[in-house]
Amino acid sequence: MKSRTGGSKGSGVQNRHQKLKYYTGELGNIVLKKGAPVRFALVYPNHYPVGMASLGFQTVYRMLNEHPEIRCERFFLPSLQGKGRPLSIEKISSIESGAALHEFDIIGFSISFELDIFNVLQILHSSQITLLAKGRSPREPLVIAGGVVTGLNPSPLLPFMDGLLVGEGEGTLNKLADLLFTAKEQYLDRESLLGSLSSLPGFFVPGLSENVDRQITENLDDHPVYTSIVTPDSVFKNMFIMEVGRGCRHSCKFCAACKVYGPYRYRTAHTLLKTVEMYNPGAKRIGLEGSGISDYPELETLWEILLQSGYSVSISSMRADRITENLIDLLEKSDIQTFTIAPEAGSPGLRNYIGKPQNEEGLREAVQRLSRSSVRTLKMYFLIGLPEETDEDVSAIIRLIKTLAEDFKGKGYKRLRVSINAFIPKPFTEFQWAGMARKKQLQSARSRIQRELRNTANVYLTRKNLREEQLQTLLS
Repeated sequence: MKSRTGGSKGSGVQNRHQKLKYYTGELGNIVLKKGAPVRFALVYPNHYPVGMASLGFQTVYRMLNEHPEIRCERFFLPSLQGKGRPLSIEKISSIESGAALHEFDIIGFSISFELDIFNVLQILHSSQITLLAKGRSPREPLVIAGGVVTGLNPSPLLPFMDGLLVGEGEGTLNKLADLLFTAKEQYLDRESLLGSLSSLPGFFVPGLSENVDRQITENLDDHPVYTSIVTPDSVFKNMFIMEVGRGCRHSCKFCAACKVYGPYRYRTAHTLLKTVEMYNPGAKRIGLEGSGISDYPELETLWEILLQSGYSVSISSMRADRITENLIDLLEKSDIQTFTIAPEAGSPGLRNYIGKPQNEEGLREAVQRLSRSSVRTLKMYFLIGLPEETDEDVSAIIRLIKTLAEDFKGKGYKRLRVSINAFIPKPFTEFQWAGMARKKQLQSARSRIQRELRNTANVYLTRKNLREEQLQTLLS
């Protein structure tokens, strides 16, 4: 049986039950203000477990609700049902109150991945919000977006957004909230509000703003970033995550991290320990996050103090040349089962060319150390289709994986989980104008790697979707 909006009643009921399960399982729920004049719908255009693992999404939610005149509620794509089949999103509604998107004054999307742009459009369409910004009526909510995607290439979003937040939000969000409250209090029409927003630093209004300066928070110690809500349903289950730093000291020619998050900055261990003391809602596991965490000078000190305080510590990845014996000891004490390194290329020459100069001896030494630790699954990332790549470079990937698979053997079952990704040129990087390799070249390289590693006992290759990679390239 179909509802009037086209979704099945059964799926709608199941979705409401799922949201109730999510909400009641959260630690650190933020108490929302009743009667706040400005209602803000914060949308993560993916599923709840992914969205609640996003530090940016959680921080925006917390900061907006700290404003005395704002009530911010969360929206996600409905959960998957059956064999990867999504529930109807005709009835998308907030986690907190079940309100629909059109009931809010402003809709803000937090977009971390290019392919989620398609979800943004689907959410707007199914919620009966006019897709094109120029066609929206004065009675419809304002639609804006922020996140990594808007800081790299916002062009695909421009026709659909009334405004874009570009860069880091700590210095802009309160000013945005003040403007929204003023507009509500003074009954400003849509055009007047957009005019005010166009003068806000870091905020771009299509058709009104000529350019925008990416906002950068200079002193991170003044702005703690953490998961104020801890949940068993997040990708990072029951974990209190803190941002250690931003940016990266290295300049890999393919990577946008040092461009969109730069310059490299970090918080002191003292600040991070105070963040745990003041804001952890009760998690026993602490996650440390940051694109340049390998270079964080107080990492081992912070880790040791957290362990001594009774916490276990999680860290997802490190540069291979930073994996010391002392780090292995910390991994062991934290019982970390899964770890990640990213050689990116198989040959030393290509690694040097792309700006990631790791020699094979150093990679092998790091993997041998990890084989003696609690780590059972070692994730490895490689790129194919890089500029100047040859058939020999593909052969080098195969040889290196086989070598590292042997190095990783140790007591108990251990395996390499290898991801072979197509190179996708990103804006502002040295390789931004390099084209994506042709489909035939990428398929040939992947097939060859799979064929030659098929009988390598402890190597598992993750499947990749070339069509999605091509779409991501178009949107980048």
